[in-house]
Amino acid sequence: MMTREQAVAVARTWIGTPYVLGGRLKGAGIDCATLLAEYLIEIGASERESLAVYSHDWFHHATEERYKYALLKHARQVAETICRGTPEARPGDLVLFKVVRSRIYNHGAIVTAWPHGIHAFDRSVAEVNLVLHAALAHTEMAIFTPWSD
Repeated sequence: MMTREQAVAVARTWIGTPYVLGGRLKGAGIDCATLLAEYLIEIGASERESLAVYSHDWFHHATEERYKYALLKHARQVAETICRGTPEARPGDLVLFKVVRSRIYNHGAIVTAWPHGIHAFDRSVAEVNLVLHAALAHTEMAIFTPWSD
């Protein structure tokens, strides 16, 4: 598997890819779940397995943590916290958020250097300050790592 620095470089190659629900092609389209899935494959933490394709409103009436349980097959959970301050998120780690008042985790990102991360949201994949992002700041967040260190 790659180093954390190499993995962050891989994640950055997705920046600018348009947001397309269910997309999986760099430069053409990706969503937040497929971004995490493709990232895990590229860094050597997963075989060609999907974290699933979700509709835009899949989480509204869901009670099971499908996204979280799918991610746990490829990375261990490090912490559960609120998106603020200085949590245990390290470069290359993955974070899931409960956005738009969701009861379950429904959005993902890749940490580049806390509090910055890469996610597929709105129009395209971008690197943002997660703590200052309008949809993510002060939401519940879980941190996962595919590394054993």
